[in-house]
Amino acid sequence: MNPGVAQPESSAAALVQVRGLHTRIGAKTIFDGLDLDVPRGSVTAIMGPSGTGKTTLLRHLTGQLRPDTGSVRVDGEEVTKLSRRDLFALRERIGFLFQNSALLTDFSVFENIAFPLRQHAKLPEELLRDIVLTKLQAVGLRGAAQLMPSELSGGMARRVALARAIVFDPMLILYDEPFVGLDPIALNQVLRLIRTLNHTLGITSILVAHELAAIQKVADRVYLIANGKLVAQGAPDELARQDSPWTRQFFGGEADGPVPFHYPAPDYATELGFREAHR
Repeated sequence: MNPGVAQPESSAAALVQVRGLHTRIGAKTIFDGLDLDVPRGSVTAIMGPSGTGKTTLLRHLTGQLRPDTGSVRVDGEEVTKLSRRDLFALRERIGFLFQNSALLTDFSVFENIAFPLRQHAKLPEELLRDIVLTKLQAVGLRGAAQLMPSELSGGMARRVALARAIVFDPMLILYDEPFVGLDPIALNQVLRLIRTLNHTLGITSILVAHELAAIQKVADRVYLIANGKLVAQGAPDELARQDSPWTRQFFGGEADGPVPFHYPAPDYATELGFREAHR
């Protein structure tokens, strides 16, 4: 066990299990032996400084990116070893809420939500209509079914995207920066929806986010990732009170700390040629 590096709390009820994850992209190490568990039915937040691989972790969970080494298991399936067919089947059980909502601009709200059903399920139109309206009712936007994305506020667009993410009744929803750009009212609406849907539909949720105040309202547990490892974990309030260098810097917004301000670079004076000039 490495001192100063948090260890995941292993659970037999974990829906997601990551063990010994090592990933390099180009010359940069993204993950250096990452371990974490996500319990079934929980809302789990993944936090950390920019560029630490939070969105990359979501790509590992959906099999869009394979690690160099390590294990990524979702609902007991080793994602890194799934065939193309089995991987697509797994993805149909995972909803994804994009940071910018990613609505299709030429489709109405109704058709945006119907789109995955039309692509992946051969349903009678009447049944398809009932499913779409049910999902819109769940997010409070059944009356907006015929609106176009350009007619929606940012908060409404996020809720439509959430309705689309749950159209297949997924076991897991991945949220990539779901709170960016939302006003306080829309933010609280989305927070309430995440928690309500998690409870009523028995979904497991993983959120990538930076907003501690929002996370404190919705998450059961937070994992703080930095330098490719899990450096802190706990309930949101507990984590905010921890007095480790990592939590002080991240939650206190300190410029100096374990996460350096400068990106790794050669010696400054040498690169500018000062030493050669003064010999």
